[in-house]
Amino acid sequence: MTIPSLLRKEVLWSRHRLATLCFLLLLLPAFFAITTLAFGTVVPEDTPIGIVAEDDTVTDEELRAVQGGLALYSEPRLYEDRAGARRALERETVYAVLEVPPGLLDESTTNATLTLVVDGSVVPFEEPSKVIQSVASAYLNANLDGDVTVEREVVGEPHTLSEYLMPTFLLGVVVLFAFAYLPYNLARERAVLDRLLVESSLDALVAAKIGYFAALMLVPTAAFAAVAVALGYSVTLLSSGAVAVLLLTFVSLAAISTSIMLLTDFGTLGRFSNVAVMLGAFSFSSLVYPVGFFSPIRREIARAIPLHYSMIVTRSLTLKETSLALYGDYVLGLVGFALLTVLALKLSIERYERTL
Repeated sequence: MTIPSLLRKEVLWSRHRLATLCFLLLLLPAFFAITTLAFGTVVPEDTPIGIVAEDDTVTDEELRAVQGGLALYSEPRLYEDRAGARRALERETVYAVLEVPPGLLDESTTNATLTLVVDGSVVPFEEPSKVIQSVASAYLNANLDGDVTVEREVVGEPHTLSEYLMPTFLLGVVVLFAFAYLPYNLARERAVLDRLLVESSLDALVAAKIGYFAALMLVPTAAFAAVAVALGYSVTLLSSGAVAVLLLTFVSLAAISTSIMLLTDFGTLGRFSNVAVMLGAFSFSSLVYPVGFFSPIRREIARAIPLHYSMIVTRSLTLKETSLALYGDYVLGLVGFALLTVLALKLSIERYERTL
């Protein structure tokens, strides 16, 4: 065949796959170009920091003075008591807590020491917290009477970056399996689907497949746990709460990817759509870096994505000595999201059956 003939063949191939090509060449690049708007300044300018009084003698004026100073390079939030501030720190609502002593604005006070409390399990925040400590100390010394010192206190068990990344990579495997391998498996079975439907319902087939693949997620979980033990990592990947959250997350994501495949008739467009959703989830859920590292708009986007809370709960239960009850509202939100995705899957199945 001549080159013009070959080119004509490619043009005809493109005409039959116009929707897929438009998605890949126009919509997907435009989506990722627009997403750059979500990236702004990073730590330490916008990091959420809690401010709390050391005791009841600290005045509101003293707290507001510290809050005003921190507002220049962070997002300060006042808390009524130390217990509430520490709870916010564990739940990653804030990434540091500054405890203010009494007499900070008293002219007779010559020395004052504030304590910057950080969580040792949030490893990427270790170095930025030192920057915040230095900047806070310099600002308070320049604007308040007396000698002001900011000391850094690390609570919880410190971890290495390798230990911190273990639950992150494990959840990444769950996301990859749900949005990449499961749709591929569904597309391969499209040819025999009609025969299978003669013997069973589509609801049962989909439920069996998602259930089976969810059970398979225990294999990489056990593999990660075995590697962690072999390397001497202080990570509890087989925590019952963490495993439950991982499985719940997989079911939600698998329901989404399966719905997309049903709505696109198990075609190539469905697989590419799932990859796009997967990339968006990785980009905006703050799986690796804590959400406090990013701009306010990026934080709001992450906190609107359920996968973000899956990461917080999984990371916390595997790296900290804490209970699932501390994250009860997060888990309830994940359960509600799972129910919504299963409902969407059911509607997708009904729509697909009407087109047969």
